[in-house]
Amino acid sequence: MPEPSHLALQCVKMVYIENPSGLLQYLCEFHTKESFPAAIAIDDIQYYISHLSNEDQNPEAALVKLFAILEDTTAFISQKKGEACHRMVSLSKGACPKSFVKRYFRELWYISSGGKGGEYFLTDCQVPALRALFHLNDAEEIVFDKLFRLPSDNGIEAQ
Repeated sequence: MPEPSHLALQCVKMVYIENPSGLLQYLCEFHTKESFPAAIAIDDIQYYISHLSNEDQNPEAALVKLFAILEDTTAFISQKKGEACHRMVSLSKGACPKSFVKRYFRELWYISSGGKGGEYFLTDCQVPALRALFHLNDAEEIVFDKLFRLPSDNGIEAQ
């Protein structure tokens, strides 16, 4: 595995947006920009959804509105760049209906705590029996431990 370079961080632009209206404005202003990102990642999207739903709509409507704007923004950027602009969000499991999320995102991944302290599992929603085990080392770096398939009962893969 190649060593990470400090030059890679020069390609990352972190934007800290405090409120939902600021996020909506940020996403809607890309048509005025001259350069475009390769990806848009929104951490803790349920924070924005909870504030939008408090302002003028229920949580499901706020979620659909935000996901639709994100989808339109990345489609616009992809068209302008001639290559895909990826989108990624983080949210807590159960924070919103899975059917809503699946409408806007092809892949769903779950991170869950392992049996031992500091261990975590990464699970693909499409293949829940397949797990990646990783942990954080003392330097708080993510270390991949192993990839395995959960045992199945009666020869049927666990779902």
